Amino acid sequence: MTQTGRAALTLPALDAMSIEAAQTLPFAERDRLLDLIIADGRRDATNSVSYRTGLYSDYFEEDLTRMLKVRAVKVHCRGATSSNFDGLPVGENYMEQYRACFRHVETILSAARTNFARVVKLIVFLTNMDRWSDFNQIYREFIPNPPCRAVIGTTGLAQKPLAIEIVECVAYRVAD
Repeated sequence: MTQTGRAALTLPALDAMSIEAAQTLPFAERDRLLDLIIADGRRDATNSVSYRTGLYSDYFEEDLTRMLKVRAVKVHCRGATSSNFDGLPVGENYMEQYRACFRHVETILSAARTNFARVVKLIVFLTNMDRWSDFNQIYREFIPNPPCRAVIGTTGLAQKPLAIEIVECVAYRVAD
């Protein structure tokens, strides 16, 4: 990406800029830099490869100076289940419920002008941990970059037929 003949900025170039100068960058450039900042903040505690590779990062370093420079806004989503607005679960099986729940969160993220690529934290409750691999299959459909995540088994949610609730989702976007 170029901006009026200049090469796209790198994180070291952003680091060298003052907050005031960085905040005058065009929205598109700040938006592109936010993706780099988020990617740079994702960390694993070890280089060891495990079965969970690609599903989550161990921690996220929130560089507040960089976030301030690009005018990043933290977005906290409400909890979401697979139920629709009349309270009835969407889907006939676990896979359909998982997908519906992620679609509900996707709608929230979209309304907040962000997306799953910018999610840094996710906490999920599942009513059947025997469906772990099914959940991970749907998770991979929606999550392109591994956030910090926790998946917790529970004996029930607000309504008996519900199979999933995403109870916490934290993402970022760039302010206009």
